[in-house]
Amino acid sequence: MKTRIISAAVMIAIVISALVAGKLWSPVVITAFIAALTAIAVFELIHNALSVKKPSFSVVPMIYGMVMVFLLDKNLFEGFDGKTTEFIKVAPLFLSVIYFLFAVCICLKGHKELSLDGILGITAYPFFIAYAFSCLSGIISFNKGIYYLLLLINFASICDTGAYFVGSFFGKHKLCPEISPKKTVEGAFGGIGLSLVVSLILAACYGSMGHLGVTLVMTVLLCIVGMLGDLFASIIKRRAGIKDYGSLIPGHGGILDRFDSMLLIAPVLYMFMESGVI
Repeated sequence: MKTRIISAAVMIAIVISALVAGKLWSPVVITAFIAALTAIAVFELIHNALSVKKPSFSVVPMIYGMVMVFLLDKNLFEGFDGKTTEFIKVAPLFLSVIYFLFAVCICLKGHKELSLDGILGITAYPFFIAYAFSCLSGIISFNKGIYYLLLLINFASICDTGAYFVGSFFGKHKLCPEISPKKTVEGAFGGIGLSLVVSLILAACYGSMGHLGVTLVMTVLLCIVGMLGDLFASIIKRRAGIKDYGSLIPGHGGILDRFDSMLLIAPVLYMFMESGVI
């Protein structure tokens, strides 16, 4: 427990430092930080979870993921002329097509060393991870970006914490015993309940009580999305026969272990923000 607390404190300090540096100096700092997280997450998935150990199978997807995070962060290119802006809009598509063709060549060359999961890991997963992480940059760049980032953390981490404690004391009905034996229905309701309370507090602190109804509905919805993301990550780990995706964060596992539910929540939250729902 002591190790987990110390690691959590260090993680929080690093994230806050990146956010402050991004606000004081340049948004590029935040994007670079998220790009680094993306590269580590891609490596953890391919090398650790899918057991594709050859370095060349991981390096190219990692580079692709990092570049995609920069290209998908539209706020980095504000103020550019029209032609450059139009190019930036289609650049992720061009890069993805080129990467996919390159990844296919890698898989053809190393087909004897790759399972079906390994092939999917190299060709498809890096795009999803990069897109999900890039949504974090988009969320932070909005007006009241810190408020929405805290909501995101609430939907993922606070909900998970509430589910753990309520499930530990009151859990009787298993949620998905074949995928995650410790998760319970009571825990799920407890996690959502705690997140609703935190959403109320955040809305009051940031002057967003006018959108309270939408925020509360969104809290329930995105907490459920986060649970689905957590269960999906558990399926991959169970298939891979591993407990954690990595060991970078003592007591917590790897980057993917900490961001598994966020990677599904972030695109949905960003979609709501872009569409003007919240």
